[in-house]
Amino acid sequence: MRRPFSYGNIGGEVCQKERALSLRLKDLGEFGLIQRIQEGCLVKPERVLQGIGDDAAVLHAGGDHLLLASTDMLVEGIHFTLETATPFEIGYKAVAVNISDIAAMGGIPLEILISVGLYPDQEVEFVDELYRGMKTCCRLYGVNIIGGDTVASPRAVIVNVAILGRVEAGAVLYRSTARPGDVILVTGDLGASAAGLDILLNPKPVDAEVAARLRKRHFRPTPRVEETRAAVEAGGLTAADDISDGLAREIKEIASASGVGALLYGEQIPISPDVREAAAAYGKDPLDYALFGGEDFELLWTCRPEAVEEIRRAVAARCGTPVTVIGEIVPAAEGVNLRYQGCRRPLLKGGYTHFAQP
Repeated sequence: MRRPFSYGNIGGEVCQKERALSLRLKDLGEFGLIQRIQEGCLVKPERVLQGIGDDAAVLHAGGDHLLLASTDMLVEGIHFTLETATPFEIGYKAVAVNISDIAAMGGIPLEILISVGLYPDQEVEFVDELYRGMKTCCRLYGVNIIGGDTVASPRAVIVNVAILGRVEAGAVLYRSTARPGDVILVTGDLGASAAGLDILLNPKPVDAEVAARLRKRHFRPTPRVEETRAAVEAGGLTAADDISDGLAREIKEIASASGVGALLYGEQIPISPDVREAAAAYGKDPLDYALFGGEDFELLWTCRPEAVEEIRRAVAARCGTPVTVIGEIVPAAEGVNLRYQGCRRPLLKGGYTHFAQP
């Protein structure tokens, strides 16, 4: 038995608890932790339409628009290593992943605040390149850097971005509004970021041009802001999420939030030739990259069946980005399943989660 420890002296008596009974973060997991801290967070709930639990918070802003707010953190050793990523790439990605959250809500990104933790002996050129990456992404999407914080971090480089955006009151997209009968759509193609990460961490013989394209997909994702705006204007979208932790996890998030089930069509999930080549080199099914890899930052949408072709046409006309039908929303009792190679089976959880057991 582990030695008991004290939580403090309460009313003159020491409160003892066995360490063996303590709940650890690795047992709770990232999403369990989020659920645990949600209670009591809203002191003035009348100001908030959506708090914790979606890609961004949704706040009343007056007039015809709503304010969107989100934040994401990149930590050395978790999201990147200095051996495989340039400071430009780190900075660019830190901004892009936040813009993607605003896109997932149907919104337009506006301003960001940046907080960085840096080694005290970090070269100034590193910081210049880090911010050059951030500013490059900001220019592409019309985003202002309006403030932030800088601190010493002796053990890891940390980059945290907080973003503000706006969306018309009638256009905001949530994870919780999918309905049975909806069609599941995805922008672009999936699996490239995970394949690029494999190439970075465990190089194998892959064509140099293919490897370069996959590396770029990992470090320089394309937030689908204009795609969302085109789809919203076309009408018929019912729910949305961006694919940060893998398609399998994101469709489960939509299903859980909406109280529905889902069926994915494995053969219809879009996978590029580059990903297929990398999968062959690593002895993997390319569908594993698409379902469980994560960090593609494509958008996962649900829509009414009659809206599919108009959404696809509108997005192609404005952006040239393909939109693919990859499944359907079904009643909750049917669960979340994958139909692949003639079999229908429960979709494995998969995807990345912080604090998970190794």
